[in-house]
Amino acid sequence: MVQLIPWLERQWSFHLPVGAFPAVLERLKGTPARASELVASVRDKATLAERPRGKWSVKDHLGHLSDLHALDICRVEEFLSGADVLTAADISNQRTAMAGHGAIPVAQILEALRDERDRLTGMLDNLTEVEIAATALHPRLGISIRLIDWAEFVAEHDDHHLASARAALRSVIGMDT
Repeated sequence: MVQLIPWLERQWSFHLPVGAFPAVLERLKGTPARASELVASVRDKATLAERPRGKWSVKDHLGHLSDLHALDICRVEEFLSGADVLTAADISNQRTAMAGHGAIPVAQILEALRDERDRLTGMLDNLTEVEIAATALHPRLGISIRLIDWAEFVAEHDDHHLASARAALRSVIGMDT
């Protein structure tokens, strides 16, 4: 099986035309449904809190996507207000480390993800081409990106954590999900 590249090792080049934004937005809207589908067939929900090899559990990965909601909202507002530099993410993921996602029912994690993602995509639904093309410096990447590039980055981050959650699930229950 192909090993997933660690998130911080990913290399980025952004070239989507502004007209691709509706498709990127659709990916963002679909994340909660894909997260729900990932765990739907798991009979023993306690396994979703197990941490294979000391790494994040399925619940940690799904909760992490919700943990970033405030940053996502902040960054959209920064793009739209003409900020030069986007707020930096906490690379140490302290919020996720302290959240205790393992003790939270998976249904509650999924509901929070759905509600928060609806809020985010609601902000993005009616943007103009000018707003979608707004730029700011991404602090970790060290490059100027457009709002569409940031949205693609978030969608890729979602996919990264869904793939990681699936790998954690496979590791814990030996199920081909």
